[in-house]
Amino acid sequence: MNYYITKVSSFSDEKLKDYFIFLDEEKKEQYLKTTNENRKKCLLVSHGFLKEKVSEIYNIKKEDLVFSVSESGKPFCKSHKEIHFSISHSGDFIAVAINEKKVGIDIELFKKPSEKIIERVCSESEKNLINSSENKEKTFTEIWTKKEAYLKALGTGIDRELKGVDTTILNFITEEHEDFILSVFSL
Repeated sequence: MNYYITKVSSFSDEKLKDYFIFLDEEKKEQYLKTTNENRKKCLLVSHGFLKEKVSEIYNIKKEDLVFSVSESGKPFCKSHKEIHFSISHSGDFIAVAINEKKVGIDIELFKKPSEKIIERVCSESEKNLINSSENKEKTFTEIWTKKEAYLKALGTGIDRELKGVDTTILNFITEEHEDFILSVFSL
């Protein structure tokens, strides 16, 4: 499994133009309909950066990679079904995971949780972790990224009941950075 983290702001306008060329038709349409400039840039970087990395790993030309989205909303590689990936962004950060097995990734800037949110999305063991933590914000954000990464790997998205996913009994790759936490899960 490979995963990468980058900053949207680190890409030049020239690089963004290159990335636009390699957008699939449905992503180009989405890009052109988007009015928020930050979202447009994020879309270009996430898909362009992903295609670049998949191309490097599997020695496939970027123009031969076709991505699509399933009915449940999970992105997939339409042209090479054996390649699985996941994309996440938060603030200026984008993360991508690439694998031969189903994979999910989530990156989040630190979030301050409310008691209501903790009660709604966390299992009993997760609530215990948060309540015993010296840094509740960090602990909650880590739990949240794990839940999203897990559900993205399943392809269900976060519509599924979050409280029913107990991240304390699953294995993740997790990285803590100064501004964010990243979690990756593979089936």
